[in-house]
Amino acid sequence: MSSIMSPTTPLEVVREAYLLPYAGDTRNAYVYQLGRWLDWCTTHDIAPLAAGRVDVEQFVHHLHVELGHLPSSVHAALTPVRGFYRFAYAEGVIDRDPAVLARRPRNPKPYRDTVGLDREQMRSFLQAGDRLGGRYAAAAYLLACLALRASEVCAVRIEDFQCSLRGHRVLELAGKGGLHARMPLPVPVVRALEVGAEGRTAGLLIRRRDGAPLSRQGLRTLVRTLGRRAGIALPLTPHLLRHSCITNALESGASLRKVQDLARHAEPRTTMRYDRNRLSLDDHAVHAVVAFISPSRDDSDEPSREAGHHFRDDDEHVTAATATAAARPSWPAGTGHGWR
Repeated sequence: MSSIMSPTTPLEVVREAYLLPYAGDTRNAYVYQLGRWLDWCTTHDIAPLAAGRVDVEQFVHHLHVELGHLPSSVHAALTPVRGFYRFAYAEGVIDRDPAVLARRPRNPKPYRDTVGLDREQMRSFLQAGDRLGGRYAAAAYLLACLALRASEVCAVRIEDFQCSLRGHRVLELAGKGGLHARMPLPVPVVRALEVGAEGRTAGLLIRRRDGAPLSRQGLRTLVRTLGRRAGIALPLTPHLLRHSCITNALESGASLRKVQDLARHAEPRTTMRYDRNRLSLDDHAVHAVVAFISPSRDDSDEPSREAGHHFRDDDEHVTAATATAAARPSWPAGTGHGWR
């Protein structure tokens, strides 16, 4: 927390009001990054609520050039700063937003492979969970079949999947941003979760061996163990399994809208990226252009009918055009007649 802040200052009031809707990891990250900006303002004798665009750009220069942060890290650091000033301007605390036009380093988005494991690898992963049983089975099915995030898997309680609705066992969970979600549980998933509960009726579903809550790092270790038992060479992570679940749902024929519900993506464009990536090699335009212009191997081996030129069998329109041109009458020069 910044040293300049006091519970009685207007800055503290605006800061707390801005951070109010955020919770968990998001709030922690925003508190940290906003604190960096406020501390930098203190070091340079700048009143944050009176800062200008140049001040924000000097802070960007400090992060990018002096500290050597990558453009993506600079963008992450500026996100709560821009949000703070946007909020302050909307509430009438400041008369202009110093961050809205502040220039930032370009942040080209690299290609992200969201394809993950194929169908057979996913089956091997689930079978490894079945063989190991207990928390391994529960984690395998939650990740591979429900596309849960690591934090969501670690937070699932046994009480969360005891209810039935319209003939379906359902899982109730608080997802990203605290948003409530309800997911139906097919029979194989219910079996795996009950195996993971190990006869208990309450408490966290997946725990450490000593009964303490399992951390996200502990879940990563558990997933790597499952990957080795399944004979999968890729270094598995919980998020890779989420990618794999979404991609396999699209491969199974589920619509984009339904897969968006499965993944709980706020924007359909996020789900569409998975759909593009899984077909990016199969549907690439290079296949069409090569099929359109490349000579077939059989035709290219035929002797040319003119010096240095080869004609393909499918170029019948060229042959026909040549024959037509040969049959045209030759008009004397200067008569005003010609073929166009």
